Amino acid sequence: MPSRRKKYFHFLILILLLSVFLVSSCGYRMRGTQELRGDLQTVAILPFTNQTFESRLENDLFNALVDEFARSKNLKVVAAKDADLLVNGTIIAVESYSISYSPDDKTYEYRVTMSVDVEIVEARSKQVFWRRQAMREVEEYKATNEPFTIDRRKHAALRRVCQVLAENIHDGLFTDF
Repeated sequence: MPSRRKKYFHFLILILLLSVFLVSSCGYRMRGTQELRGDLQTVAILPFTNQTFESRLENDLFNALVDEFARSKNLKVVAAKDADLLVNGTIIAVESYSISYSPDDKTYEYRVTMSVDVEIVEARSKQVFWRRQAMREVEEYKATNEPFTIDRRKHAALRRVCQVLAENIHDGLFTDF
């Protein structure tokens, strides 16, 4: 009988320790949820400058940023004249190159990379609140024999890159300031 109580006691201790461990592991936070100063409630996304030959890319990044900030609800997206923070930047490079080949030496898959410089400025003081240079993201896409399809796939990959960059910019603002 004493060994049964001993096992029960050990089981209770184990449960208690696990509970304490789970409750105390509050270092984990949801992405991009750290709060900014109380006076920073609104954000405006300004069009990025596009220094590449990729058309519509600045529109894709703009839309991805607006969607990301609107979805998070950490800051209200407003017009520039009403904003506490202004997000702007430059698309500095886009590169696309083959990464895998078929047995007959035709391109099977491409990789596209996009680099941006980003700055978030306090609207009133004009001081830089957050800045990252040469933020870079990568995406792959499959090749095809039809040039129009390859172009569509490349553009879809670039839109995905814009979405990831928008997430990284948003999250960086709330975790790296």
